[in-house]
Amino acid sequence: MYAINLLKLLFRQEDHLFKLHRAEKLFNFWKLLFLLFVVSILTYIWTSWIGLGTDPISVNATEFTHTEYEMRKLWFLIGRVAYAILFTAFILFVSSLFWWLFNDVRYRKLIIIQMNVLLVMLLERITWIPLMVYAGIDWYVSPFSFGVAAAYITDIEWIIYFFGAISLFQIWIIWYQVKSLKYLSSTKKHWIWLGVISWHILLWAGTAALANYDLLLLYILNG
Repeated sequence: MYAINLLKLLFRQEDHLFKLHRAEKLFNFWKLLFLLFVVSILTYIWTSWIGLGTDPISVNATEFTHTEYEMRKLWFLIGRVAYAILFTAFILFVSSLFWWLFNDVRYRKLIIIQMNVLLVMLLERITWIPLMVYAGIDWYVSPFSFGVAAAYITDIEWIIYFFGAISLFQIWIIWYQVKSLKYLSSTKKHWIWLGVISWHILLWAGTAALANYDLLLLYILNG
């Protein structure tokens, strides 16, 4: 029996990966799952409330009446809540499904590993807040990412976004996933590394594509 403790699994990995590996029953799973969805939603509500990501709305604010502007802000907030739910579900369930297909580990245990991955990703998004608010720095040129270096080399936005998605947080996540999968599964080490890095390259490419086209889609939807 293993009572899930995400912080201990994060900071005392060897001991708790051993317990997780041996466990036949898992406690607090559904409670933590619900809590992480709530934390993710609150994080995105917070960033929306202070105006992060509202540029497409703010740019044309003078063209709207006060009521129209407030309604657009409300719909933007609803959209961010929906995005938070989809983002959390993807990280917890879809990523875990990908690991489950190629490793002999129980699906629920992989979700537990992804819970800590989600926590680190939310922490990364929280670090964007002071950078954007006080320094005017977007996420893709964060000092924690490789987007700054890419911006000096090229003006191609997709490449800048791609390398901007690669951060110190993401590198730590890769290391954590590899270590956890090595401990929980019998898959050979080089296949684990190949699978994890390949998956993250796909995620970074998808993030870059979304960042490259989201403003265009918003402008189209706004008419």
